[in-house]
Amino acid sequence: MNRRLILLVSTVLLVGAAYILGWSTLFTVSSIEIKGASSQVSSGIVKGQKLARVEPRAVAAKFETLDWVDSAKVSRNWINGKVTIDLTERTPVAIYNNKVIDSTGKSFVLRGTPSTPLVQIQAGDLTAATKAVTFFMTLPADLKEALSVVKVRSSGALVLVVNNAGKNLEIRWGTDSENELKLKVYKALIALPENASLKRVDVSAPHAPIVK
Repeated sequence: MNRRLILLVSTVLLVGAAYILGWSTLFTVSSIEIKGASSQVSSGIVKGQKLARVEPRAVAAKFETLDWVDSAKVSRNWINGKVTIDLTERTPVAIYNNKVIDSTGKSFVLRGTPSTPLVQIQAGDLTAATKAVTFFMTLPADLKEALSVVKVRSSGALVLVVNNAGKNLEIRWGTDSENELKLKVYKALIALPENASLKRVDVSAPHAPIVK
């Protein structure tokens, strides 16, 4: 008898809780806050909607289908009814085929204006462009900040265009190999007074560099 009573009470409580969460006027959405978006975006959630029917994972998954969203996190506050959506936008680092790409090579349509000029990637396809991004992201800050163009030849050889003392300087880097040595050779060459007006540096064979 006690078992039946316990089962009955449990069922009543469960049904009551389900009703309160899913159907009653209690626990409804009072406000929606979207963080991390540089411009206005719709959440698809409306005030007065039952809070229990806002599925955080489903809402996050919807936002993550947007090409400019790297990740999304959704939370519900059962006390004040607030739904918070935290978005992490992809950070553009380069331009390829009139689209921006992030450090992982993911291409997307830019929202707004980038805070700094983006590196132009000239490559035969997105795979080659992604390899170029992976390469230049490993460069030291001073060289990366001076970089304006990365060209990827069909052979896979890299050509960099950097701003050197207000002038464009072409660096024929060659393959993505011996990068530390190539960097040392490049810096040593441009530090020489007689190379102040250089237009081209070829460090593809770092033991036998060429300057013009």
